[in-house]
Amino acid sequence: MDEFNKIYGQDLAIQILKSSISKKHISTAYLFSGPEGVGRKKTAKVFIQSILNTNPDKEDTKRKIENNNHPDLLFIEPSYMVQGKSISQEKAKLESINIKSPAQIRLNQIKEIIEFLAKKPLESERSIVIIEDIEKMNESASNALLKTLEEPNAGLFILITQRPEKLLSTIRSRCQIVPFLRLNDDQVSTIIKSLKVVQEINDITKEKVKELIAFSYGSPGRYLTNIQYWLGISNGLREKLEMKLTNQIEVLKLAKEITDELDIDHQLWLINFQQNRIWEREKNSTLIKKFEQLRQQLISYVQPRLAWEVALLEINFIN
Repeated sequence: MDEFNKIYGQDLAIQILKSSISKKHISTAYLFSGPEGVGRKKTAKVFIQSILNTNPDKEDTKRKIENNNHPDLLFIEPSYMVQGKSISQEKAKLESINIKSPAQIRLNQIKEIIEFLAKKPLESERSIVIIEDIEKMNESASNALLKTLEEPNAGLFILITQRPEKLLSTIRSRCQIVPFLRLNDDQVSTIIKSLKVVQEINDITKEKVKELIAFSYGSPGRYLTNIQYWLGISNGLREKLEMKLTNQIEVLKLAKEITDELDIDHQLWLINFQQNRIWEREKNSTLIKKFEQLRQQLISYVQPRLAWEVALLEINFIN
């Protein structure tokens, strides 16, 4: 249980999980619900370590879980479809694949879960499935998962989400809810310092750092992600994003630069960030709605460059 002490600011979630372990009353499915970057995945790993730790060599079990290679544990995350093949987010990043559509949890991944649960556990009493960003399931995957939850074959599900309202109510009803809360500034600061992350602050103005912190919503993990995303934008593009363009040709060029330089997830992050800074600076609901329309178009697989051209022309020339 000592590993739970390394998780900051999530007393209620830890209390629920410790109670399940001590009473030996493990639910079929848990829904870890709350902001990204506040310890949901870390807590899940500590929890399942307690469940899977039947091996006398506890460090071996911990190491396997940390490296995602425990034989009785399956990790599922949203994937991309590239040339008819499903590609993981990690592989797409490692191979610098230019992604044109958002990541999703797809039907073939639910079939992978079904096959995994059909096999007898090798080192423990049960098989465990962790699904990250479960709200990104498409419809066919949602229906298949619901059926699987009804017949889990002694498996345990941990579903991780920041948007529980986007899940089927019938999926939510089959899970024990484990709530995760946004952290206060002191807790965020403590965690960031403990990570000993060296930030390239010289490339980011103090004002921008404040905006990135405000956009983190009490999540140290999200703050680090925001820093990485902002640094992942070239200096030239960053400068143009700070300007209000008055020339239509320049606006069209900006749309091209955004879609040429940034993959679809980076574009969606940029939309979220722009909405947040507009609200903090101007409280301009009209501009926020324009960006929201753009987001929905990108998610709906509208040609990204065309979607950005239309949106930016409206945004830069709006009265």
